[in-house]
Amino acid sequence: MLKVGMDLMLEPLDGSDEEEKEVYRCKVADVKDGQVFINYPVNIKSNRTVLLMDDTELMSEFIDPTASSAVYLFSTKVIGRVKQSVPLLILQDPGVDQYKRIQRRKYVRVSTAVDVALHLEGQPPFVVATIDLSAGGFSIPVPIGMSVKEGDQGKVFLSIPFQSGDYHYFDVTGQVVRVHEEDKSNRTIASFQIHDVSRVEQQLLMRFCFERQIILKRKGLV
Repeated sequence: MLKVGMDLMLEPLDGSDEEEKEVYRCKVADVKDGQVFINYPVNIKSNRTVLLMDDTELMSEFIDPTASSAVYLFSTKVIGRVKQSVPLLILQDPGVDQYKRIQRRKYVRVSTAVDVALHLEGQPPFVVATIDLSAGGFSIPVPIGMSVKEGDQGKVFLSIPFQSGDYHYFDVTGQVVRVHEEDKSNRTIASFQIHDVSRVEQQLLMRFCFERQIILKRKGLV
């Protein structure tokens, strides 16, 4: 199931507060004999290489593109390092029977206002704040004077803020899948589906939505 070139997201199992947890990304360089060889991970918030000690326990997450982009988790730990053409870390592979598939009917969608710049075909570009967001799309209020209809598509530039204060910028394509009038405010709402999202970008968006959901639950808003 794990294959060379796959992206992994790693979280240290050190008991840190959920909002303070560090998350790393890396790529699978090789898989053999109960071992997963990865390049040195990079902290997704600081974009700096992370040095992990032997026996560091981690939770690993990956997306299997052959299984309808199913998300899997497994526990692992650093068991060594090796220097090939580039230095690699070795993780323990617990085996496919220990991979846990996360059951999700849909991507988690959360209410959140993040900046999005839209360059729809045949229309002047505009910037607006989202109403909600998921790893698969978002909704916006259509600015007065703009005409947006189902099927419209174009470039989407998202600016996603993380708890550290860092921003991740996404350059993807999007398509309008629904336009409707909101009864209570009489504003026009357009729902977009996004495409051309890499697996790492998809994981980052999912993680942002989960973190946002936790914050909203703590505030009693969901």
